[in-house]
Amino acid sequence: MKDARLRVFCTLALSLAAFTSVAGAALVGLWWVLFSRRRESLPAPKTIALVAVPLVVAAVATEIASGGGLSYLFRLSAVFLVAFWAYGERVQGELLGAGASLAGNRIGFDLGLAGEMGMEALASLEEDIARIRMALELKGKRWGPGMIVPFGRAILHAQMRRSAERAALLAVRGYRGGGSICPSFTRTRADCAATVLAGIVVFLSFVPLSDVFI
Repeated sequence: MKDARLRVFCTLALSLAAFTSVAGAALVGLWWVLFSRRRESLPAPKTIALVAVPLVVAAVATEIASGGGLSYLFRLSAVFLVAFWAYGERVQGELLGAGASLAGNRIGFDLGLAGEMGMEALASLEEDIARIRMALELKGKRWGPGMIVPFGRAILHAQMRRSAERAALLAVRGYRGGGSICPSFTRTRADCAATVLAGIVVFLSFVPLSDVFI
């Protein structure tokens, strides 16, 4: 999807539909099959496992404790499919333009800047993981359960250090909120069709199909 504004709308709408109901999650899965690049829209298998393992553990614990864990797993899986698609389609810097275009040069610019910084943090997270794995290999150490705590501590420390550096950089440049930008967007017929169907998916996730066709 070329138009970042439509992609933001589809991401929010489909995430809401998937989280609302199992039927909505199923429709979101169908939308993903139709409009994503499928395998190219998914991250590396190791990244998927990193996301899936905590999700499955939480779902099993919920199912045992109070029930509803399987529904939770199905709905959250659809949400992550949408998130993977949106991240895979992303072009650097476009969220800033989309935010300013949708909500103005004050709040929209700030939201777009926050979103862009968040995406950069995710990209740097991949680099951190690769560097830590390389360091472990050079030291002759293997990945195991005992590495989870130091691994998480190193990732957290690196992200906090980068956040402090970005905040200092914005302060040095005199940033106090808001800004102006003149983005340009292009869209295709497929973009428009995907957006319309995303809206229909949201509608059907709140209204039972039997109520629509009676």
